[in-house]
Amino acid sequence: MKDLSELANQLVAMLREKKFVEAQEQLFAADAIAQEPEKFKERSVTGKNNIILKEKRFLKGVKEWTRFDVSEPIVSQHHFSIRMYTEVDLINNQKVVLDEIIVYEVLDGLIVKEQFFY
Repeated sequence: MKDLSELANQLVAMLREKKFVEAQEQLFAADAIAQEPEKFKERSVTGKNNIILKEKRFLKGVKEWTRFDVSEPIVSQHHFSIRMYTEVDLINNQKVVLDEIIVYEVLDGLIVKEQFFY
């Protein structure tokens, strides 16, 4: 089983390579939760498969990545957080800019919850 720092660093490395789905497949628990801010409650999902489907839907709509940065993780006993800054142009010509903090909860070496703040 990986220690939390190792898991956090692995996730950051995968995100920086835009290996989002692979990271979810490898590092998330089967019953993981992805929690969006309250104003986007309908987009919060439970279950690794649903998290992956949500990610694939978003990625399918991306036409071009303008900017993408992921910070080093800040690690505590059962949690870690990162700052992720994303600018993308979607295929519908909409521009999306997200400057977010993501907090991950880890149990038994797997991510059981990701919570987005933006």
